[in-house]
Amino acid sequence: MGEVYRARDTRLGREVAVKVLPAELAQDEDRRRRFEQEARSASALNHPSIVVLYDVGSSDGRFFIAMELVEGETLRERLSGGPLPVRRALEIAGQIADGLAKAHSAGIVHRDLKPENVIVSSDGFAKILDFGLAKLVEPPGEDGSLMPTAAGTAPGVVMGTVGYMSPEQASGRPVDFRSDQFSFGSILYEMLSGRRAFARESGTETLAAILRDDPPSLSTESPAPPVPVRWIVERCLAKDARERYASTSDLARDIKVLREHLSELSGSAAAAALSDAKPRRKPGWAAVAAAFLVGAAAAALWSRVPRNPQTAQMPVIRPLTYTGRDYSPAASGDGKTIAFVSERDRKKRIWLRQVSGGGEQALTEGQDDFPRLSPDGSMVLFIRTAPGGKPSLWRQNVVGGEARLVIEDAVYADWSPDGKQMVFVRWRLEGQQARSSIWLVAPDGSGAREIYTARDQLTDPRFSPDGRRIVLSPQFQGGAPASFQIFRVDGREAPQTVAADVGAISCPAWLGDDQIVYSQALSASGAVVGTPGRLMLQDLKSGKKETLLYLTASGYAMDVLGEGRLVFETASSGETLREIALTGPNSGKPRSLTHGQATDRQPCYSADGEWIVFSSNRSGNLDLWEVSTKTGVIRRLTDDAAEDWDPGFTPDGKSLLWSSNRGGPFEIWIANADGTNARQLTRDGVDAENPTATPDGQWIYYSSGNPEKLGLWKIRSDGTQASRIVAGQLSAPDVSPNGRHVAYASLADGTLKVVRADDGTLVMTAPVAPSFFYFTRQQGLLGRPRWLPEERAIAFVGRDENGVNGVFAQDFVPGSDTTKTRRKVGGFDPDLITESLGVSRDGTRLTIASVELVQSVVVAENVPRIRKPR
Repeated sequence: MGEVYRARDTRLGREVAVKVLPAELAQDEDRRRRFEQEARSASALNHPSIVVLYDVGSSDGRFFIAMELVEGETLRERLSGGPLPVRRALEIAGQIADGLAKAHSAGIVHRDLKPENVIVSSDGFAKILDFGLAKLVEPPGEDGSLMPTAAGTAPGVVMGTVGYMSPEQASGRPVDFRSDQFSFGSILYEMLSGRRAFARESGTETLAAILRDDPPSLSTESPAPPVPVRWIVERCLAKDARERYASTSDLARDIKVLREHLSELSGSAAAAALSDAKPRRKPGWAAVAAAFLVGAAAAALWSRVPRNPQTAQMPVIRPLTYTGRDYSPAASGDGKTIAFVSERDRKKRIWLRQVSGGGEQALTEGQDDFPRLSPDGSMVLFIRTAPGGKPSLWRQNVVGGEARLVIEDAVYADWSPDGKQMVFVRWRLEGQQARSSIWLVAPDGSGAREIYTARDQLTDPRFSPDGRRIVLSPQFQGGAPASFQIFRVDGREAPQTVAADVGAISCPAWLGDDQIVYSQALSASGAVVGTPGRLMLQDLKSGKKETLLYLTASGYAMDVLGEGRLVFETASSGETLREIALTGPNSGKPRSLTHGQATDRQPCYSADGEWIVFSSNRSGNLDLWEVSTKTGVIRRLTDDAAEDWDPGFTPDGKSLLWSSNRGGPFEIWIANADGTNARQLTRDGVDAENPTATPDGQWIYYSSGNPEKLGLWKIRSDGTQASRIVAGQLSAPDVSPNGRHVAYASLADGTLKVVRADDGTLVMTAPVAPSFFYFTRQQGLLGRPRWLPEERAIAFVGRDENGVNGVFAQDFVPGSDTTKTRRKVGGFDPDLITESLGVSRDGTRLTIASVELVQSVVVAENVPRIRKPR
């Protein structure tokens, strides 16, 4: 296709790679057309795993393209030393898959993916080169097909590199993005085995092998890659394109999850037992139904795994909904019908669906959530929140009719097994301490009576099958331990606390009078929605916990359908950073700072504004990273097996602050600005988070999630003189530029509060939209509020009149109500969820972390130990 030179861009003073089409080939109209197409294709892509296109043009009849110069070696050179360790192979493969997913989402197929066209930079990042054979395709038609445009190569013309082309390429048939998946599978196979998948003595024999033969099984390698890794390779190398992934984004997510949980898979008894199993290939799922990870007795990344008639069937997970905006399912008593929430038409309404058959119907008019079907399936109760009002309990017949108010001021509810009463939860505030009161009421709203008052904010009450007990979940709070609360309806026994592991948990479902099932995030710091998790069974008498299933993306709500069958929600998400100029000619226009499917959040500017530190799981583990606002360079600051998150700089820029569970519970840590010389500051013992420093760097403020000392604390930068200045449930403090005040989020009442830094005296309270943010199930303020220069205003995440998240700013005047000064700053995108923010020291720039969340309702079958309680 051309010759590549190392060159220097004299205008911008940088070294580049210049690809030139030789003069003797410039007269070839077809070759020149493809060269120009390369430029068009590459210019449409902007991703860290794809080389950046700088310029394209011609000089004296010779065409050229200038692109990013990547220092490093090609993957072919890297493989000259033999196979790569599984973890490193998955790291490189994940980066390649992310880049391909970006190209495929833009309608661009590479068609010549091979180790020579992947370069691994000196800092370890893989980048895809040479879209010279890329073919533009139109968006999918109504039948799901992908048709080539006139710019594509005519059918019957074989293009690509022998040994890495797909069967459809080898036979001259039209190709789409799934052809790249086959080439990708060939590369991953080679990285794991050290040998080419289809190499034969001649090109013709190699083409024949691609069409007819399977490569030798990776199970013969020593050591053999884990079973799920081999399944991904085999799925990508399916001869029939329909048996590969329906979305390359799903392929990238599967690799990401495998990389994150490789240690668990490598030691899995299930992996050893299935080491010789070869999956039966089936068509890929819709993109919104994220793939699920195999662990001990867990679901396969394939829709099915092979079965031995003499052994139990393996779990199967399949989607029930496909809009990407569906969640919160509840099952009828007979397991034939589900109610769920959908925002597919921008209305948050309750929908009904038959589990078999597929018919769906909207039932309510919104804004509604948390449906629960009556035991006989005739009615659904739900929580409705009117604009500006409190959430209340409503019910409606499933055959239609008007919704009826049961009782006001209710945040969660459930039916009793006999359908004669309901349990509901109210939240209230006593001082700075949140309380939950548990009530019973008849379906017509009569006879309401309180049966318990509990500390903290509890959620999702669920009646036991015998109707004698009620189990409730805790509201998610950072790295604090999670535990269920169980109350007897008759009040004859004290409440029971059943501890779960650290990590957010979903609502529970009863399997019997003494067993519950729930999902739990694998990350101690992760929210339960959109993060990898596991399905847990817990015995309430013994406290014994058992993992039933590993999930690539867990959700909040679940219910039991019947023997071995569960319905639950799953979510896949990516979170990226975008910077918005607040002044100047480009004011209000966002530009992307990070890309891909990682979770990049909690941005914080350095003192000079050149760097933004943030937390990310892009390395397969939660660490701190920073990105240059000038060059876009991204570099890692911490590298620890524990979880590092919630970062900040000291005002002088010399020290880095964050929260980490390196020593067990989350504590505040401090290090040099580059992450070196890390040392622990606090000894909270449970959950110390959100560090922020005074201007002189002498004091560090933070929040404590320790139940024995909840509140806002301060500590000397040398780790001495820790003291609490505000008691209560709160998070995300931020010290003002002059050090006189601290703003924080009150979890108890969902407000933004400001106190004096020296003694904790309250000087301002600002209400924030009281509705829930589904990603974390947290009420009110999200992310850390940020001060604007000179204490003149505070920026924070809130919801507008349409329920869309974005960043507001509100003036700060101690002792005054400044609500009327509240104004929108940026990030109000209905297709993205603004989650956290950072503001530059001079107040001219804002960076927001935006979540793209895809939610689906799925059914799991053949799940061991699951049964419908009587």
